[in-house]
Amino acid sequence: MNLRQRFAELLQIITKNIPEREYHVQLGFLTTLIQEPFYLYGHPGCGSSLIIRRISNTFKNAKILRLGKKQKELPDNINDYNLIIFDNFTPGDEQNKSNLQIVVHDHEKNSIIISGDQKPESALCRSEVSDQVTLTIMLPENISSDALCALLQIHGTESEEPVPDNLAISAEEQAQWIKEIHKVTLSPNTLAVIGKVSETCTQNGVYVSIRRWIALSNMIKAIAFLNGRNETKLIDTFFLGTSIWGRSASNTAISESYREILKTQLYKNTPSLLEKPYNADDLLMRVNHLVHSSNNLYETKPFNGEKCLAYRITIAGESVPLYAPLKYIETDVSFNPYNELRQIEKRVLCNYHGTSNCTISIDPQVRTSGLRSSVNQSSNTSTKFEEFGTLPTYILRENAPEIIEQKKTLRDSLNSEIKESMERETANLVALRNTYKLFNESKDDLFCFTQMFNSVQEDIKAQFDNTANIIKTIKKASETIASFSNNMLKTPNLVGKQQAKPQAAQGQSAANAEK
Repeated sequence: MNLRQRFAELLQIITKNIPEREYHVQLGFLTTLIQEPFYLYGHPGCGSSLIIRRISNTFKNAKILRLGKKQKELPDNINDYNLIIFDNFTPGDEQNKSNLQIVVHDHEKNSIIISGDQKPESALCRSEVSDQVTLTIMLPENISSDALCALLQIHGTESEEPVPDNLAISAEEQAQWIKEIHKVTLSPNTLAVIGKVSETCTQNGVYVSIRRWIALSNMIKAIAFLNGRNETKLIDTFFLGTSIWGRSASNTAISESYREILKTQLYKNTPSLLEKPYNADDLLMRVNHLVHSSNNLYETKPFNGEKCLAYRITIAGESVPLYAPLKYIETDVSFNPYNELRQIEKRVLCNYHGTSNCTISIDPQVRTSGLRSSVNQSSNTSTKFEEFGTLPTYILRENAPEIIEQKKTLRDSLNSEIKESMERETANLVALRNTYKLFNESKDDLFCFTQMFNSVQEDIKAQFDNTANIIKTIKKASETIASFSNNMLKTPNLVGKQQAKPQAAQGQSAANAEK
């Protein structure tokens, strides 16, 4: 039996019948193994005593010192003990507080477990040992209904899980492993994660001493060593993204930041995956507009950084301008136009329905109040718009040569964009596939935080599926534009032909195009 198999069996024994606390037990065991102090925080009845017993049982012939209500006197030589446990620790007890300070400052080859039901930030800060305690393990207050039912079924059975002699850890083995753990190399990925987590701690006012960072890095090394590796991996840092930082606010801030840090390292060789996903639907819309639109020259004006068709409509006795981006004309896309304040007017919905005549619909509430009634618009997407009218568009010239030339230039530009985006997204797809495969190899690693592992895998898979859909849309755009030729550009395609400007009108009447 190799070391990894031995520890796999050990972890299985000490986590048996402790539902939804398995990772907490593993983390406590790992910290004890490398002789680092930790604080086990939980309300009475949450299972802390059972967890401590399970961890204690893994060490062969261990000499254990328990300090608490029954024994308060500290022996002359604390280094004669393998494991020192502070039961139900409270900083209000001056004797216990003094004992803890002596132990955490003077211990050499002891494992130290501090358990209590006072919040870590209070218990450790008041005891003035925050910098010496490597991490806090916060046990969940509640248990799910499924876990509760499973627990009730085994209630009354033997809760202690004896550790066979061939699995139990001797003091000599522990000392030898600690030496070997120190030889493990921290990979560049691991160091990058530690550095970024350190920056997050600084930004959120979480002080972490150098001694503590060394202890945390030793835990990372220990995970690699017990999995049979001489170099760490990203998965070994998972516990940094859990609730080990003491304060609830610190735990939340660092755990949220850790997910982004981990994602950055996963995709460091494909930075485009960290950016906003490429909008292939917009590409396809532009290609379809190029292929299927006419060569008409429309009267436009620059507005909000793009060419727009300007209209004026009358609602509730007020004549107000609206601006529709030229890119939507002759398409079937529903969109919100700009208002005179250069904002997207969410209370108005437009659609050209493949022609040059725009159908306009409005939020029923503005019929009486008007569009100028409120600058702050509702973002409610469930609004049922009512048809208001049709807005014809003024055509300056049909089959205009300048439009044909512009479309030729646009065709070349779109072809370049299709080629570039296809290459980029294909490379992203390959990278995601390789990342998923490589990451999946670690799913059975010891001390793997399963919940975070599954979350990361689901994120990779979701990105893979999204990238595959983007490629599919790009291919469709490529096939559509392939049928486009210069001859087609020269063929008149008169859509929504309008030769004159109608006058401004209200209600269901046509509204005029503003010059």
